Parts: sequence; structure tokens; C-alpha cells
Amino acid sequence: MEDNVIDFDTAKILAGDHMVRGVAADGMIRAFAITAKETVQTAHENHNTSPLVTAALGRLMMGGLMMGSMSKDPNELISLVVQGDGPIEALTVTVDTAGHVKGFANQPNVWLPPNDQGKLDVGGGIGQGTLSVVHDVPHIEPYSSQVELVSGEIGDDLTSYFAISDQIPTSVGVGVLVNKDTSVKQAGGFIIQLMPGYYEYLTDELEANLQGVTSVTSLMEDGLTPTQILEKLLEGMDFKVLDVMPVSFRCDCSEDRAIRSAVALGEVELRDIIEKGETAEVFCHFCGKRYYLTPQKLAQMIVDMQG
Repeated sequence: MEDNVIDFDTAKILAGDHMVRGVAADGMIRAFAITAKETVQTAHENHNTSPLVTAALGRLMMGGLMMGSMSKDPNELISLVVQGDGPIEALTVTVDTAGHVKGFANQPNVWLPPNDQGKLDVGGGIGQGTLSVVHDVPHIEPYSSQVELVSGEIGDDLTSYFAISDQIPTSVGVGVLVNKDTSVKQAGGFIIQLMPGYYEYLTDELEANLQGVTSVTSLMEDGLTPTQILEKLLEGMDFKVLDVMPVSFRCDCSEDRAIRSAVALGEVELRDIIEKGETAEVFCHFCGKRYYLTPQKLAQMIVDMQG
């Protein structure tokens, strides 16, 4: 995208949830920023999450979306799983490289008192545990890496993951601001990474720029867009936007997938359900949708299995 030139399609993307990717310092820094209010709101509505879980899941979803855009394989899927000993228990998020995300919390309705800063206690909700990242590329055995959680606040944990697993100096900020009616007011984040061969002085410049930032949501409350957030964080480093892409919550579940899931029950159990005249229910954890398979559909499934 050329400097100061925004075409009609780009303007449409910028009007909704989107992610900006760019570089600075002659390519020694790569940077990502995202705004995802509607995406996180969709997850909240799908799972009826409490404000605490909305914030936790939203942070991981946005971190995952930015990680997905780093992939070199357009068909790769990345799953992030946070498992802790807190009341939320676990968060699971899956993203692709095209800006689509889905996710859920094991316990979506957790309420805790605010933390010492008067904010949602995401760290308390997650507790101590691990962050696992699984890369799934077609025709290649999935590979994963796991790190211990630093704080359970998600941003700190992703920063630690990049440092330990990828050995890339990284700063991650993700935040979700929730209204009193539990709807999402703001949701956004950034990832800034120093690439191999970077000049040491860039570390000091980045730290100086980041020092004045209290939170991502405060920047968004001030009206800053993802592009403007990166311009602020990378001030004096010749930041350039490479591209923008829309992001959204999207689940690829379907009745066909529900049927394949039900087939796993086996013919004996399916026949038992049919004889009782019951309807089988298949629940999608990622989006909360329920699929109902009537005795007639189950009978056809058995015919197909035998065929």
C-alpha cells in the first residue's frame, strides 16, 4: 500500500475490524497492530462470556490473529492453548492466515474481583500453567511448542513465548475494554519484533517509546487506529505500512462435520438412539452452535457407513 494512498477497498477494511502489518528501521523491525471489537463481541455473544473471560479470550484471539499473519504457508492453521489452574481452566483459539479466528473458554462464566490496578483480573482467572502453540501445515506432521505462563495476562505470556520458543525479542500488547452491560467497548493489540541483525540502539529507542504507553485500550480510547498506534510506538524509526487485512470470528463447523463426528459413536450406539426415537445433538465448542440429527438422519448415516 503506497504512502498516503488509500483505495476504496482498503477504506472499507479500515472501517471495520482489521490488522495492519508494517516494517521500520530498514526492515530490522516488523510490526503488527489490530482492532477487533466486533470479533471479540461475536465470541462474547456465542459463548455468553463474563467480562473477565471476554477479556482473556479476546486477548488470546487477537494475539493468535497477529501470529497467523506471520505464517509463510497460506494454508497453515495455528492453535493456541492456555491451560491454567485458575477458574477459567483453559482457553483454546485457532486462527488461519487470512484473518479468521475461532475460540472458546472451558469455563465461560467466571467472575472475580478487580486486580490491584482495578482492572479485570485475567491473570487470576488463568492462574499458573502453560501456553502451547501448535502449527498445522498440510502434508506436514503438526508441530508444537510449550512455555510456562509468566503472568496469565496473555500479553506477557506471548512475549515470553516469542523470546523462548522463537528466540525473537518481542513486545506484545493486547487489551479488551468491556462496557457495564458486558458488551465489548474496545479490543486491540500490537506485536513489535526485532529481526535478526538488528542494531542494539533500537532496543533503547523502542523501550523509550513504549514507556509512555499504559495500555492498548487507552490508546484506542484516545481514538488511535492500528496504523496510528504503530506510528506512535515506532516514532522516529521510519515506520511503513505494508498492508492491511480484515479480521473476523469465523467457525468452519457444519452439519456435514457434525455428522462425521456422530459417526464416531459407532453403529451400535447410533441404532440404540434410533430405536429410542431420540435426536442426537452435536455441539461445536468453538462457536456454540448446536446441530440436531434426527433418527431419520442417523438411519441414513448407518446406510452410508455400510455402503
